[in-house]
Amino acid sequence: MASYKSFLALLFSVSIIGCSAIPANDEIKANHFRFVNFKSDTGALLEYVHLMCFRKKPTEWTEPKQFEAGEHSLWVKANISRLDFANSKTEAFVNFKVKLEANKTYTLKRKLEGQKILMWIVDVETGQAVSEVLEGELKKEPIYLGNKRIKTCRSGTI
Repeated sequence: MASYKSFLALLFSVSIIGCSAIPANDEIKANHFRFVNFKSDTGALLEYVHLMCFRKKPTEWTEPKQFEAGEHSLWVKANISRLDFANSKTEAFVNFKVKLEANKTYTLKRKLEGQKILMWIVDVETGQAVSEVLEGELKKEPIYLGNKRIKTCRSGTI
């Protein structure tokens, strides 16, 4: 019985120490901004609007990341699909030319209009748009892309 209690105490201690070792730092690094992608996946419509590139290579939707402040050319990808309709995934791409300031958090906003999607970047704290509103046409993804997405990402700054 004593060894069982000791085991539980040890297990509890290890879990507490393990959780405290995980950095819970939401602080933005000096001369950087945080970028938060958009995701809505709770209804029949799945919407992912995110930075298309990371380290100048294609990527999928990710958790918030920090980048160096300044002028940027950001490629953004929107994936829209319906849960109740097989093979309904459509995509749109836009390129923002925008200056993003240090110590701020930005996110993507979107508005669907039929087969088009409007996208823009806002300052999370103020809710103010920091980019122009760009329109992308939602289309089915081509079967073969070759190096097109890689070349596109290389033309951006992230």
